[in-house]
Amino acid sequence: MSDYAEWAETIGTIVETGGTTLLLGGTDVGKTTFARLLANAFAEAGKDCAVLDADLGQSEIGPPACIGLGRMKAGKPVLALSELEPEALRFLGTVSPQGYSLEFSAGVRIVADCAVGETLIVDTGGYLHGAWAQRLFFVLMDLLKPQHLVALQRKDELSPFLLPLRYRDDFRLHQPQIPSVISKKPSKYRTQRRELKFASALRDAEELTFSFDEVALIGTWLGSGEPVAPHIQKFIATSLGAQNKVYYAEMRSGVLGVMSQRPVPPQSPALAQIAETLKTETVAITPAPQLKHLLVGLEGVSGKLLALGSLASLDFRRRTLGILTPLRVPGAVRTLRFGTIRIGGKVE
Repeated sequence: MSDYAEWAETIGTIVETGGTTLLLGGTDVGKTTFARLLANAFAEAGKDCAVLDADLGQSEIGPPACIGLGRMKAGKPVLALSELEPEALRFLGTVSPQGYSLEFSAGVRIVADCAVGETLIVDTGGYLHGAWAQRLFFVLMDLLKPQHLVALQRKDELSPFLLPLRYRDDFRLHQPQIPSVISKKPSKYRTQRRELKFASALRDAEELTFSFDEVALIGTWLGSGEPVAPHIQKFIATSLGAQNKVYYAEMRSGVLGVMSQRPVPPQSPALAQIAETLKTETVAITPAPQLKHLLVGLEGVSGKLLALGSLASLDFRRRTLGILTPLRVPGAVRTLRFGTIRIGGKVE
């Protein structure tokens, strides 16, 4: 702890009073290190605590693209938070909450509910830029109602977050200095570390086949409607042009989903022609190559994450998809949640 003397007083105060602690700060300011030191301090004081890891890109508890929860037992400090076994995981399918504020906020609350009544430490990512980041932070404050807010900054980058809270008295704000041992890491290091964690999550993976009709698909229009008749698919293909092959199409509630070879600009006259002819409100075009290697979360009952996977193959005639995953009990899967990043597989 001598290398982190600047944090000793803050950690001591939090351990003495308990409650939920929310960490705020940009990248490479030591949030995860602070969370580990704080969790260890609770353990050394003979107290249990839970750690919620909401850093999607540089996760310690569970794989990237997930929100994870681990528990620190009294008297059992750890060298790294990655030693904590994930007791709850929520799949987001992205390594940044930008553009996914609703899903991220809901995920944090769902995972936090697994530690209701416990001392909780919440480690966040470094997403600070723009009005959406500020709105997300204020939502987290309302959802978590922390007793302690630890703000780690090198200059004044947190002012837009802290100033609107200056008249609130329902939490204690801590702004300790950042120790000199906390240094910035190159972006290449962060990328390589994330790739290694994904590789670990998919170790010993094998391809499992799932039918569109036997599992729910979330994050895609696939499997939500009925396949169109062959003559309608031919009409769609003709409208899009000979240079853009159409593999599959389905219709539901005024939405036409089309799986094509290439992307189609939203302002394309062909889309307007298709929508007018088929009396649809929306035409959603998904280029099949964009699904290649797509990260997928395999979920069981109540949305419990069973394993990660990547999209390995699609068979539109049989309405099946192949997922490369280490999971060995396909019958437990109720939902396949599509992510937004690609990590490995193939599409045929």
